[in-house]
Amino acid sequence: MAQEVELGGLRFTAGTPRIVAEGLGFCWYPSIRRFPTGELLVSYSKNPDSAENLTNVNGLSLSKDEGATWSQHADVSGLSGRLNISLSDGSLAGPNQPYKPDPLGQWRTFVGNYGRIGKGGQQYSVDLWGARIEGLPRDVKARTVQSPTRWAEISPFTHIIELEPERHLATTYLTFAGDDRYSTVVMTSEDEGRTWHYLSTVATAEDGADSWEGFCESSLVRLEDGDLMCVGRMGGGRDQLLARSYSSDEGKSWSSIDRLPAWGVLPQVNRLSNGALVISCGRPGLFIWFSTDPRGEHWEPFDLMAHHNSEMGEAHQISPGKYGLEPVTREQYYTVHHNFDLPDQTTSYTSMLEVEPGRLLIAYDRMPYGWMPVPTDAEVRSRILARYAVSNLAPDSMTPDERERIYLLELDF
Repeated sequence: MAQEVELGGLRFTAGTPRIVAEGLGFCWYPSIRRFPTGELLVSYSKNPDSAENLTNVNGLSLSKDEGATWSQHADVSGLSGRLNISLSDGSLAGPNQPYKPDPLGQWRTFVGNYGRIGKGGQQYSVDLWGARIEGLPRDVKARTVQSPTRWAEISPFTHIIELEPERHLATTYLTFAGDDRYSTVVMTSEDEGRTWHYLSTVATAEDGADSWEGFCESSLVRLEDGDLMCVGRMGGGRDQLLARSYSSDEGKSWSSIDRLPAWGVLPQVNRLSNGALVISCGRPGLFIWFSTDPRGEHWEPFDLMAHHNSEMGEAHQISPGKYGLEPVTREQYYTVHHNFDLPDQTTSYTSMLEVEPGRLLIAYDRMPYGWMPVPTDAEVRSRILARYAVSNLAPDSMTPDERERIYLLELDF
């Protein structure tokens, strides 16, 4: 049953969540986009959460009826699914993992794949090493263990926005050589996201010295007054609050970071057609934060997980894990994912899209065994990567019809 909500002067209806995709193994980390031709696309990872994966496969689900129903459409390799650039031919496009130094032997210029999905989801293509990053001001730290999917401590294109026609701005978080924490930089592209040039630094490793990881996993939004706001993660857990910075010159320079009352991973920020600002994030929990003032000074939370659990049956309940919503130590935060007694049952990685004025869709996931994959059956468990060995799960804890699932919640304003 839909729930009527009033928060800080905002009124909206929170609907009953819909299932977008489900699967064995892994089915998590969703991202929602709309084709210029109208179809909706949700992509999700089918890989372990590891930088040493030998493959990179993503699932795609499509909706042709404004999100009412979804079909699990295809599994694709070489497309991350976070394709934020809309092309004039109706395609979604953008740079994709992996990113490797080019030429080898230096750590400031990288290449990655360039992906495109067209014809409303019916056509897929990948230009191998067709995206390029240039002009980084310092060497990026090489990974101790390099793999076919990750060579360096760089995670480009956490968010891309269009500043003006044919000019895009993207954030990238990385660890520079000699640093212990992330920095976040901004890059620009004027060729549909194929070539990216360093523009500025939002936050350095020193700016995030009071956090576990530094400023990372950031999201961009243009404010009502024309300024840009960048919101990023500062570590993990409820006591590691999000931070943000402003730019009044199209991303060339940024203000000192300040903290928000929200916490969590991969904060997604959006400005709705009614002027309200919204952030989706979590871990612990799942929350949507709203601000009705034009620069996001004050925020009110909506507990998405509590709403989900009140709307859905027993098989769909999401647990915030062993530590619930209490502040945790760094050691607890990095071990709770693999707690077999009471695992955290969502990545809390979310994605939002206002599909029309006053209609907001939020995609999120549920994993019944936490960061462990859903087993196919007892005899073939050895096919799962050792890091996620399901043999650690007691046989009586495995429910035969369990699946990892992607959900979609609609808010109507």
